[in-house]
Formats: sequence, structure tokens, C-alpha cells
Amino acid sequence: MTDDFLALVPADGTESMSDPYRRLESDLPVEWRGPLIGPGIENWVARSNGGRKIDLAGVPERLGLELAWMAYWQYRDGAEVMSYHINQLARMLAWVAQYGPTQLPSSWVDWPEEEFRRFFCRFREATTGRPAPASALRLIPSCLRYAQLALAARLHEGPWWMLDRWHPRCDPRIPLREREPLRGDGCIPGDAQIPWVRQAVKWVLGTLLESGAMTWSTLLTARMPALLRLDCWLRTLPDPAVVATDLGQASSLTAEFRRWDSVPANRVRSGRAPRTDRVAPVKVNTDLFAIAELMSFLVDHRQEALSVLGPTPWERLDPAQPAAWRDQAHRHMARPPVLDDGKYVDDHALAQITAYLPVLSASREELVPVSCQGRHDTLRGRDEPQVMRMLLLQILTGRRASEILRCDFDCLSPATDRAVQAAEGEQIARFCYAQSKIGKAPDTILVDAEVVAVIHEQQQWVRERFGGPTRYLFPKRKANADGHKAFPRGSYAEALLVFSDLAQITDSAGRPVQLSHTHRFRHTRLTRLAELGLPVHVLQRYAGHSSPEMSMHYIARRDEHAEQAFVATRKFKADGSLIAFTREDHDGLQLFNRADRFLPNGFCLLPPLQLCDKGNACLTCGVFVTDDSHTAALERQLAETSALIERTTSAFEARHGVPMPADNVWLAQRTAERDALLKLLAAMAAAPGRAVQGAGAPTAAGPVPVEIDTTRYRREPR
Repeated sequence: MTDDFLALVPADGTESMSDPYRRLESDLPVEWRGPLIGPGIENWVARSNGGRKIDLAGVPERLGLELAWMAYWQYRDGAEVMSYHINQLARMLAWVAQYGPTQLPSSWVDWPEEEFRRFFCRFREATTGRPAPASALRLIPSCLRYAQLALAARLHEGPWWMLDRWHPRCDPRIPLREREPLRGDGCIPGDAQIPWVRQAVKWVLGTLLESGAMTWSTLLTARMPALLRLDCWLRTLPDPAVVATDLGQASSLTAEFRRWDSVPANRVRSGRAPRTDRVAPVKVNTDLFAIAELMSFLVDHRQEALSVLGPTPWERLDPAQPAAWRDQAHRHMARPPVLDDGKYVDDHALAQITAYLPVLSASREELVPVSCQGRHDTLRGRDEPQVMRMLLLQILTGRRASEILRCDFDCLSPATDRAVQAAEGEQIARFCYAQSKIGKAPDTILVDAEVVAVIHEQQQWVRERFGGPTRYLFPKRKANADGHKAFPRGSYAEALLVFSDLAQITDSAGRPVQLSHTHRFRHTRLTRLAELGLPVHVLQRYAGHSSPEMSMHYIARRDEHAEQAFVATRKFKADGSLIAFTREDHDGLQLFNRADRFLPNGFCLLPPLQLCDKGNACLTCGVFVTDDSHTAALERQLAETSALIERTTSAFEARHGVPMPADNVWLAQRTAERDALLKLLAAMAAAPGRAVQGAGAPTAAGPVPVEIDTTRYRREPR
């Protein structure tokens, strides 16, 4: 259990009591037990709704105890105590208890919302002579929504997973990791309408969460939605039990579910319009894997399932059925695109983002002029300085949104002496982020002065607003009197969504950039580091991944970078001089894979699968390549060959009295070598800095002229 949520325990330290209402009474301090609540409570004026006292006079004892407990829960939770609305409810309960024609429910937990509305309407008409306004009917139940969920969890006698609604803020029994990225209003397994499906979903997911085999984030975002969609699909079948009882139809049922799950309208709540016109195959595969996981657990724990769930169709589940669901997913895995820059934010868009950031931090009364790339706007401020700094940190560090939102207040520490020396005077520090996705991955990176400045600015803002350090660097602004709650993920996304509509950020191709999709900045940061030549193992360490394959998944394969990398291969040599890269040079580069092709005065470009039949006559071979680095060797060989020819011909003439014939076998070979050396040196002198191929051959080899239509592939298709 984390410190984020209220854990109410009796004063004597005993948790188990036969009467759940005794637990509520033991939770409440004396000043909260009524009938008048307010006097003696610390900061009551600032923490309650208008500083009003809560009057529970005339309310039935148990319902009054529950109202007092829910008010106390709001106080301990850091939210504002809704004293005005609680007083209205107290007056209504007192009136119904005295004059009402029907009996009140025994608990708020057992009070359906529709029945509550009828009671409230009768009360308002009887006391004011006017019907209850619609705003009051909506506001009063919602103001106690979380407190009522906490009350249900506190009164519940069984395991937490037996409840129809799960919310870690309201139920401290739900197991969470230390840095669990929380989002939304929890989940509602009770939405599953088929009883045997609902009970299996609760038990299996609750057991996996308690055992540590599943995290709350995975349950909330992937497993629970998938299993609720399974329940929805089963209700379209004539006999839902066939999914567990008939192995012969397993393949056809999985294929039918894939088709149904691929329709966007089937993946949203009733009455809502789908956001897209297609469903990505990976999302359907996630649902198939979740269903297979549920079935595998029920098969592996068959006897325990029978004792917990009782007789259900799951008893007849065959071990081969989970494999059928997994196979359906494997057959439809999509291949990644060759070029994938859809998640990359280019410099054009980043320039606009940084230009419009002052709009986020400015107050709502301030008009902010913005000029960027020929655009001139004047926008009203959004009063979201935390959102601005969170977005900046994501852009500069490439961290996930949850890792920024839930990082600790004191998240900076000095870098090691080794790192400081390597930085050569640049200010660096070690940033500890809220790593929560991968347990074995590191949770620190080195950051520069710009990141340090943003964090220091945020720390100063927190001290001024909360009077001192809070647990998190980015605390929630409302319902957080003690500063122990992190900035909500939903509020962050909503603020960026509004900001996107105002700024109208576009990339260089004119496509809109939705800032609420903040994971794009992680892709962008890792892509840029990879394009700068960062080694894979260093990139993996910076990204906080457990494998290099995952890091490579984040690298956008951009056409622009591929072109730049190709052009860079011909820019400079080691000495900084310009390289003229030709086909011969490219062939020469392949020699580094074969040591037997290195020659004392050059290289042999003969393909590896071919054999040389020229012996040592490389100088006159058309695939012999040499360059300036072998000039000294070639000149020495020329001098030695010329001297050898002169000595040998002189000795021949002295012995035989006639000059050596030009067609002499030995003289013809040595003369050919000398002439080849002269041609090679002349060719190298004519093209300094370039490699030459076959210049000593009788017919010099060279590039083959090829006519290429360079405009053909750029024409518009007809």
C-alpha cells in the first residue's frame, strides 16, 4: 500500500470487527462523530465548503455515521469537504425519516442512484414547493462519488476483488507498485453482464494482481477492457457458454471474435461515436491474448475455480482452447513499415511548440503574442505552468509521461566525478525519474543545465504554492491539501489537447501534431540520439529498456536520415579532405572483408568466387586497384624493375654479342611491368587523391557509361 491513499484503521490497531459499522465509528475522531461537525477541526474554514458546519441532527444513526465518515474521508484525502451538499442530504434524510412515505435504505452503499433521485425530488418539492433543479440532481451524487466508493470498500467483508468497482484511491486493499502510474476513475468489472463471466474476470484479475503477475496499469488499460469486450461479444451469441464448452468451434469462434473486435463501433461504450474508422491489428491481438490468459488461468486452477466460482461453463474448458485464441493472434501480426516517421516530431513542429509554450504558463487574464515561422497569433494564457514544464521535460529527456508526473520532488543529485570530467565544464546532474514500467531497468539519466533549470523552476513554484516540498515534483493542484497526490494523467492530456487546438501545431508536411500524444517525444528523443551515433547499449541504458530490441522499436526509420547518412559517406576522409566516391572506391571497400586480396602495392578486385590465372602479373590486370598510399612502393618497384632490365640486357649483350630480342620471354614480361608502372603513376598523377583501377592493363578499365532516366520515378502516377 502506498502513501497516496487514505488507509483508515481503528484506534486500537485491530482491523477485524464483527460489525462493519463499529469500524466506521472507530475510524472517526471524537470531533467528527456529530451531530455537529466543524468546531475543533484543524483548518476547517479552509478545508470545508464555505466553512459551513455539518449538522446531522435527525438523521438515522447508521446513515448519519456514514455521512460523517464520508466527510472525514474527504478531509483525510485532501479534497474539499462538501459540507453544503452533505447538509442538504442530511436534511433530506431527516425529512424522509419523519415524513417520508417509504422506508430509507439501510446504507448509502445499497442506495441506487435512481431511487435517490426520487427521494431528493420529493424532498425538494415538499420543502420548497418547486421541483429539484437538474443541476442539483447531477451535482449532489457526484460530490460524494469517491467517498461513497471508499465507504463501500470499508464496509465490505470479503476480498476486495469481489466489489463491482475497483478504485485504488478509494480502496487501499488493492495492491499497487511503489510508483504506479494511476489514471482515470478505476475500472468496473461489474459492467460484465453475464454472471459466470463477471465472477471469473474478478477472481482471475484480482488473483494475478495480488500475486504480482500483473500490474494495475496493465489490468486497467489492457486486460479489463478486453474481457469486458469478450462479455459484450458473448451476449451477441445464441448460447454464450459455447465459448467454453465446445472445443470443435474454437477456431471459428476466435475468427468471429476477431472480426467483431475489428469494428470500431464495437470497442466503444454504447452511445459514443468511434474515434477512428479502423482498429489496428495489434489492439485486436491484445484482446485475444487477454482472453487466452483468462482461459489458461482457469484451466490451470480448475479445482480452485470450482470452489470459488461454483458450477460454471468454465468447468468444461479444454486446455487446447487458450492455444486457439493465441494462434489467432499470431496469424495476424502486422509487419513494421520500412520507413516509419509517423511518431517523429520534426524540427518544424518543435520550433512551433517552443514558441507557443508561454501561452501555457501565462495567466488566463493575459494575452500572449506569438510569432513563429511567419505566423502571428495573440492567444489567451492557460494558467498551466506545471503542464508547460512537464512537456518541456518530456521533450528534453524523452521520458514517459508517467515517469515525469510521478517523479519525486528531490529528483536531482550530483553526477559522478567521472561524468563531470567528461562534460568538460558543462553543468550536468543525475535525474531520477519515476521508472515504473520495467522493474529491472535503471531509473536515472544524466541531464544538462537546461533540464536542471526547468526542475529548479518547478521546485520553486511548489514551495511558493504549498509552503514547502511535496512528495511529487508535480503535485495535483486541486483536492490535494497535503500535497501527497501527483498531477493526474488525464488532466495533463486534457490540458495539452486544449493547447493543441489553440496553437494548431503542424509538421513540415502540414500534418497536425497532437500534443496530447506525448509518447511521440520519447520516440523523437531516442531517434535523435541514435542518429547522432549513440551506441546501442548506451541508447538502451538511456531509454530505460531491458532489451536493445525495444530501443530499436523506438527509432523512427526516416527517409531524410537515410539520405543524410548516405551523403555523409562521401563527405570527408580522416584528414578532413573531400572524398570523391566512385564505383571503383565502393568495390575497394569490400576488400576489407578478405585479407587475401591485399597486395603490397594495391588491391585485387577479383570476385571471391573466381580464381586468378595471372600468377604475379597484377600490374597489367584490369581488376588491380591502387592509390596514392602506394606511390612510394610503386616508384621503388619501377626503379628496381628498370635497373633490373638494364643490368640483364647489358649482361646478355656482353655474353652473346647481340642485344636481347624484344620478344624475349623474360624481357617482354619485365617491359610490360615497367610500362604498366609508368601508366599507373601517370594515371595517379592525373587524378590526385583518387584510386585507379586497371590503369596498367593494355586496355584501361573504367566506368561503363549507363543512361538512367532520373525523372521517371518522380513522375506522378496516372
